[in-house]
Amino acid sequence: MRLRFWTALFFVAIAALPYLLLVATRAPRETPAPAQAEVLTILSPHRREVRGEYRRAFRDWMRRTQGREVDIRWLDVGGASKTLKELESRYAAAPDNPGADLLFGGGIAPYVTAGRQGWLQTLTLTPDARAAIPPTCTGAPVYDLTNGWAGVALSGFGILYNRPVLERLGLPVPRDWDDLGRPEYFSWVGSGDPRSSGSVHMCYEIILQAGGFDAGWNLIVRICANVRAFGESGGVVPREVAAGDIAAGMAIDQYAMTVTKAVGGDRLVFVLPARRTVINADPIGLLRGAPHAALAREFIAFTLSEAGQRLLYQPAGVNGQQAALYRMPVRADLYRDPLAPRPNPYTLPEGMTYDTEKSSRRWDTLNDLCGVWLLDAHAGLRQAWQAVIRRGCRPEEVARLTAPPISEAGLDALRKIWSDPRQREAVMRHWAEEARTRYRALADR
Repeated sequence: MRLRFWTALFFVAIAALPYLLLVATRAPRETPAPAQAEVLTILSPHRREVRGEYRRAFRDWMRRTQGREVDIRWLDVGGASKTLKELESRYAAAPDNPGADLLFGGGIAPYVTAGRQGWLQTLTLTPDARAAIPPTCTGAPVYDLTNGWAGVALSGFGILYNRPVLERLGLPVPRDWDDLGRPEYFSWVGSGDPRSSGSVHMCYEIILQAGGFDAGWNLIVRICANVRAFGESGGVVPREVAAGDIAAGMAIDQYAMTVTKAVGGDRLVFVLPARRTVINADPIGLLRGAPHAALAREFIAFTLSEAGQRLLYQPAGVNGQQAALYRMPVRADLYRDPLAPRPNPYTLPEGMTYDTEKSSRRWDTLNDLCGVWLLDAHAGLRQAWQAVIRRGCRPEEVARLTAPPISEAGLDALRKIWSDPRQREAVMRHWAEEARTRYRALADR
């Protein structure tokens, strides 16, 4: 009995190691701001490490360069979808004062929506930043000053896998999104919830655009059928892969590299599907009616300066850095730095053509489509897929399981009614009944 106890305890400790290492590299210690500090309010879904480093570094920078005491008040209401709803409610309550100064992080799509709604002010870059930051990366825009946003970091979306787990299970190494939809991966794939995580939503949108809507939906259904359980945030999957609970999953580079560095060695591998993913900007934008607009512009200038950009990649202990962020800077000149990430994303060949406007336009309807068909009905989907696998993955059954419940044009047309709660609810109820019927029929055959 004693031997069993210590053996079990040993395996629990091994599984918990990635979590303990991540805790050890958390955000910088919070230090109180001076009583008379100017306070900047930033709406951001960035994780604690990012917020902590930018708060510390911006305070030091302003004190050193201008002799001013400043502080940052962070507002974190959740992922991109929740952030947009927060902005909508703030501008509805006070059209000329949103009670916040900046929107920081969350991917491009929310900024396209915010710009269309008139919630962002136009931006200008300093001559130094304009000279150092290319307008595009692998074909995608890095900034759109007229519509009020500028990229601060670059993000890659790909697959994180656990090498020892793959070897133990005899699974093929995943090199492309299609591999996550293979029947051999049943119950060994991880995904966050696209409704609450902007980075997960981006992975789904990339798959839809890379293969075309119908083929992309077919693949997303099989991937989700292979998912063991959905985590709420984009950071859950990398931790599960690191712990060996799953073999592989979708991840944004910063979360993947955080656990890879924490675990060490070559156990974890992150890959970008060749020509079927994007390197996308993670922006900042100045809110219309910002109560501290001048200070907000100082913060934007800092994030795009050499000092602000080095925060993204320099290791803890360098220049006062307390937590490594594992992100790619937008300044091309910094890739000459030996500490900068490799490879230089500006030297990569252009991959797929990614339509940012389309992504922004169908953000909510796609979230609800995925939510009803793939997440809320997940138990039925898994049972149906397992039955199809057991019967040999007959092409006609796979096609029936994965057929899109709506055309791409039909999904786009739903935008006109989606702001009406009753009409939206009616469509979602219809989808839910269709999903139950389809999955039950395939599971019971």
